[in-house]
Amino acid sequence: MPEEAVSKEPLLRGLAEAYEGVIATAEEVARRGVTRTGEVWGPRETIAHLAGWEVMATVRIPKIATGMLPLEFADEAQATAMNDAINATIVTMVGDQPLDTIAGMLRQAYQRDIAILRDLDDAHFQPGEYVYERTRSAIEHCHEHAEKLLERQR
Repeated sequence: MPEEAVSKEPLLRGLAEAYEGVIATAEEVARRGVTRTGEVWGPRETIAHLAGWEVMATVRIPKIATGMLPLEFADEAQATAMNDAINATIVTMVGDQPLDTIAGMLRQAYQRDIAILRDLDDAHFQPGEYVYERTRSAIEHCHEHAEKLLERQR
């Protein structure tokens, strides 16, 4: 059965709610003392990761909307290596910034992304289209990170 399309505005509201939800979760678990443990991200690293990916999206999405192909890798190992390198760079770049500063960076990035998405033609928001799939994936990714953070506080 084909996936049912969600119109643009509800999808964009869902994206904003997902980001605000993971920010609220990160702030809550940080208040309870959850921090990075070895290679396992804490609230700061999680929010930095999401902010970095949204900053990248504000550059890539307009190009993809005009016909540029999405970034593709030869295989899953190459994709994983690239993702790991980008995440490490982003987390290192935020250094010891406080969580509220990093959350502010994420808010600015996702709001810029939403403004870009809002200006795109509705045709980009159909199942199977990159913009639609990427937006749905970002929402799911936020929920996954919020769940991981909550698991860490137990």
